[in-house]
Amino acid sequence: MSSSVEDRWRPTPALVRAVALVVLTVPVALLWRRPDLLVLATPCAVVLAWSVVTRPRKVPERRFALSHAQVREGEQVLALVDVEPVVGTDLVATALSPAPFVEGVAVERHARVEDADGLPVLHASAVEDAHGPLVDGLRRLVVGVRVTRWGVRRIGPVQVAAVSAWGSYRWGPVRQEALGLRVLPEPTAFDSSAPAPRPRGLVGAHRSARPGEGTEFATLRPFQVGDRLRRIHWPRSTRGGGELYVTSSYADQDTHVALLVDAHYDLGRSGGVGGRASSLDRSVRAAGAVAEHFLQQGDRVSLRVLSARTPLTVPAGTGRRHGVRILDTLCRVVPGVVEQVDPRRVHLGVDAGSLVVMISALVSPDAIMQAAMLASRGLSVVVVDALVDPEEGTVVETAERDALARAAWRIRMLERDREIRAVQAQGVPVVPWLGPGSLDVVLLQLGRRGRVGRLS
Repeated sequence: MSSSVEDRWRPTPALVRAVALVVLTVPVALLWRRPDLLVLATPCAVVLAWSVVTRPRKVPERRFALSHAQVREGEQVLALVDVEPVVGTDLVATALSPAPFVEGVAVERHARVEDADGLPVLHASAVEDAHGPLVDGLRRLVVGVRVTRWGVRRIGPVQVAAVSAWGSYRWGPVRQEALGLRVLPEPTAFDSSAPAPRPRGLVGAHRSARPGEGTEFATLRPFQVGDRLRRIHWPRSTRGGGELYVTSSYADQDTHVALLVDAHYDLGRSGGVGGRASSLDRSVRAAGAVAEHFLQQGDRVSLRVLSARTPLTVPAGTGRRHGVRILDTLCRVVPGVVEQVDPRRVHLGVDAGSLVVMISALVSPDAIMQAAMLASRGLSVVVVDALVDPEEGTVVETAERDALARAAWRIRMLERDREIRAVQAQGVPVVPWLGPGSLDVVLLQLGRRGRVGRLS
């Protein structure tokens, strides 16, 4: 039925039955002189008259909004449906259409936005008494939803309906279009005790080998023109025969960590934040964890997504806001194979001295070629294998039941192992993503390799 027909007040089957009962019973009672039938029809006649007199005369205005425009996966958001109060309306209801990775949660009646945490899973619908409290002059219906996977999710469409007294007239259900919600990936637990190799920039938490402005004490030296007064070391100056001494420090340096996320394929079936993860789930969450770790150390982090559908790029930056920007970019990743593109002609914008962390399922030959090319330019490259299950420590098996498909998968895994050994032979370390400490050994080796190169 068209929306124009639904967007008006229409009689319900209950009203039609009441009209039929009164029209048929009253003439029979008068012709056959049956006062008992007249008595039985009187309540229906009263309800019928009441319903016609109190019939709503105006179509209510409505609007649909979300309590948040951006959440983390696994968090809850409220769908807010505001309906104009119309005289004669007795009940207002709304319901959300089902969507992938979107679950309904129960919300207390007249609940506020900040009261929707920690509620059990329930159907995504809400019913409101038309005589209850108002919010900004409108009747507010609150539907709680929980999003279980990162990405740009569509919340809705939502259906809104209302009925008059005695259920005699009904308005709707009227469709309100779905709204987009950015769901940021929840980074997995990650920590590394190894520092980033080859720090170069003069900010960050890594100690330099040369003196400069920093936080770590180096030595005491005589005062020179240009030294700041707050660096004067008064205990040593008072014992130096009238000569001032100042404290010198080592310069604090940072590293440019370039994250490359291979989004050519998404292997496996995603079960959301509480279920099994696909290869792209592990890649996106691992990228978010690595970015947060190095940003907390004061390093500069950039992001490049290798995908035909979403070739996203985030320039190098620091700070918490930059971390949110990286997560917001990761939530817009859509897998897509880049066809007929020579990886040697793709400029990744990675300069010398950067630490390149490529997170890939290592199924696309283009990603492996990119890692080998970056390593040949003298960059520190680490490849994180996202096809390994962190809990089992083995490559994820295919879910195909067809014997030919399973045989093809095993052949491709053998080719994948050969490609990994080839890129490792070129000096590119490949490590599985196992959470905290996944990159410690590799970063320590790269740091020692960089020091040996400088000494030679």
